[in-house]
Amino acid sequence: MSDIVIDLRSVSKRYRIRRGWQVTSLRDEFARLGRRVLGRGVPREEFWALRDVSFSLKRGDVLGLVGVNGAGKSTLLKILSRVTVPTTGSFTANGRLGALIEVGAGFHPELTGRENVFLNGSIMGMPRREIQDKFERIVEFAEISRFIDTPIKFYSSGMQMRLGFAVAAHTDPDILLIDEILAVGDASFQAKCLNKLSQLKEEEKTIILVSHSLSNITDNAKTVVWLDQGKVRMIGDPDETVNAYLEHVTAGASATEAAASAAQQISDAPVHIVDVATYDSADRVQATFDRGDRVHVDITVNAVRALEHAVFGVSVHDVHGYPLGGIVTDPDAIKISAPVERGVLRLTLDPLILNRGTYTLDVHVRDAKTKRYLAVRRRAVRIVVDGHRAAGRDTTGAIHYPHQWETIR
Repeated sequence: MSDIVIDLRSVSKRYRIRRGWQVTSLRDEFARLGRRVLGRGVPREEFWALRDVSFSLKRGDVLGLVGVNGAGKSTLLKILSRVTVPTTGSFTANGRLGALIEVGAGFHPELTGRENVFLNGSIMGMPRREIQDKFERIVEFAEISRFIDTPIKFYSSGMQMRLGFAVAAHTDPDILLIDEILAVGDASFQAKCLNKLSQLKEEEKTIILVSHSLSNITDNAKTVVWLDQGKVRMIGDPDETVNAYLEHVTAGASATEAAASAAQQISDAPVHIVDVATYDSADRVQATFDRGDRVHVDITVNAVRALEHAVFGVSVHDVHGYPLGGIVTDPDAIKISAPVERGVLRLTLDPLILNRGTYTLDVHVRDAKTKRYLAVRRRAVRIVVDGHRAAGRDTTGAIHYPHQWETIR
């Protein structure tokens, strides 16, 4: 018997988008029907959500899907869960399928949580007796026992997602499709989801995971597929594929947003940020560093007059744009005491305490007295942290905290 559980062969999905027609009255509807009879249908634009996607998974494989919004990740999951069918190509999925791809998928809003557990379980192929045997465990896992006899329409999206995940995880699936569930709920529930995911991996279940938390992808997946505009851009090792994806995304975003920020600077502002660049310890232009390196950030500004209360700030953001903290100047120590055409302010980060990953720097100038922003450059520069020190497994997250472990007893 073959170990292949999922096999996709040149799967493509096409949608047709209507353009230039909106029915607003009975007259419009008759006109639309008349155009159809005369063979003059409303023009439609073709959109390919997926194009020639091929890969196979064996029993026990965990596949991560990455890509920007609209890349085709959710469409692929819908095809695998048979919510929709491919336009061309074929696929096979051997075994019981558990899928959580949309908030409330398979739930009826007028039914209670209890009734929806039985409805959702039946949709996933569970016999009623099996659902009855697992009911208490499902409700306990979802942490909604107080509301189990309340109609689903009164549940928050998080409660619906927790209940949906609880049902999907207890179907004893051979294949589990998960779309963003690990971002739902508090830290305790997320830990419970991750533990359940680890249990399913130990049981050699085949899992396809979509998450904007790339650490969840690299921690859990054996293989990662990067989808770009519906096509497979790269498939392979999780770290290598995610790093390539991050470099592609942040490079494009940095260039676009930096240009937009430069173009949108207030014309009559007293100061403009002309350029931002990073250098290594030898004063060479550099964008890739190792953790612990010395990094120079040079901010070039143009000021048309003295600004006694100007404060410069640099903030660090991860690839998703989440702020990781920042640094500002002391207005008593750093001043713009006279007009300057191309003044350079240098920030030195020594040592660099960021872990492996891709980061962007925002730069701003603010008036400390009026609290107004005088100039802002979002994603002014991008830095990549990589190397033997950055690849260490002794810390988690984005920041490396200098530390030492010791046994005291």
